[in-house]
Amino acid sequence: MASAVLAIPSYAAATKAPAPSADSRSVLAQVAKELDTLKDERNYARQLDRYAQFEFSPELRPKLKEIFGTERPFPLERAPDSVKGQINYVGKLAAHSYKVSSGSEFSWTEASADIATDKSGRPLNITASWPSVLVTGPGSTLSAVNMGMTSKMQRGADGVAYGNTDIRIGAITARGVQPGSSESKEAVRLDGVSVRSDMTRRGATAETGARFSVDAIVLGAERVERANFAFRVTKIPANDLVALDKALRNQDSSKPPSSAQFKEMMTVMQDFGKRWAIAGATLFIDDISASYRGNVASIKGNIGFQKVVEADFKSPMAWAKKIVGRFDVRVPVALVKDVARAAAAKSVNPAAPDAAKQIESSADAMSSVMIGKAVSNGFAVIEKGELRSAIEIKNGKLQINGKDIDVAKQLQSISGAFLPRPAPVPPVPTASPEAQPEPAAE
Repeated sequence: MASAVLAIPSYAAATKAPAPSADSRSVLAQVAKELDTLKDERNYARQLDRYAQFEFSPELRPKLKEIFGTERPFPLERAPDSVKGQINYVGKLAAHSYKVSSGSEFSWTEASADIATDKSGRPLNITASWPSVLVTGPGSTLSAVNMGMTSKMQRGADGVAYGNTDIRIGAITARGVQPGSSESKEAVRLDGVSVRSDMTRRGATAETGARFSVDAIVLGAERVERANFAFRVTKIPANDLVALDKALRNQDSSKPPSSAQFKEMMTVMQDFGKRWAIAGATLFIDDISASYRGNVASIKGNIGFQKVVEADFKSPMAWAKKIVGRFDVRVPVALVKDVARAAAAKSVNPAAPDAAKQIESSADAMSSVMIGKAVSNGFAVIEKGELRSAIEIKNGKLQINGKDIDVAKQLQSISGAFLPRPAPVPPVPTASPEAQPEPAAE
């Protein structure tokens, strides 16, 4: 898995997605600014009705027609009510191709969405699909196919939208031309990408979570069969979500935030973070895992604060001592050996008569060193063919398998291993003893 991930930088230059031109970015910024007037309507039924009748300014329409092929890129039309009391809309983005001033081209097929609410304007259900998007630039392409989304939201009495959203992408593929070659090759492909987010009200508190998963990550000959990242935050004061929702809606979405706006938003987020910590909010890592050649490495755990008060945030050391967390890490020994074997294969000439033997010998040596150091230094134990570690944070201390860890010392050791030592400075030649400079102060 590590060797596959480390292969990414070598493709970075070839697979960097072309960006929209400055002109198209300014048009999209103007679109956001004109649509900004709709966000204060909290009733979904009225919001959809207002959008269906919305017209962009005469100044913006010809620019939209140039980029999207129409003056109304995503029009909404009222659809027949299939269920009594339900309000239905259908929206479509027409297929089009647009070439930006830099020479890059954006092409897409028709996208469609079915949207439903009711007269109360509180529920919002969306089902959308988009077959493909292709971005082509000099020497590189980026494509996404079979995209879809389902969303089921319900506006609460507090004005906050609760529910869940699922996004699915069949495959994301980046292709590029490597230096010295004229042939375009697949650099990286993500198969079966899915993202889920949810927000749930639980009495006086709320819980939010997200999950990202990929069925397969393919980089050349390397393949990670599955990768997951799932987390949730519990015991969030529901009243705070109302204020946070208002703060986010007050942000001007028509232009990038200025340094003052960013600083203000960071202050707001820090304030909410303190409130949530004092209220006992906890971050749960439900699943961070990846499978490589059938072996799964995983991390699970949680982190929170123990009886933290406002005064603790005046000192980093004070609130750091209130952090409480535990993580369980499991890495199959077979996976370590597979990663070592993949890394060894990159340094051996495949045409050599004993290439296979060299690779196995090097892989055995590398994996033995990695496993040996992890176990002998107390960072892991071997149980049932796995390297296992229990990481605990409590009272300002970090422990791995019950062993206290000096974090500052470990970081210094790691940086010393990767940063080059400074070269010795040669003495300055002098013509005579009288010409020598005064000794420099230490």
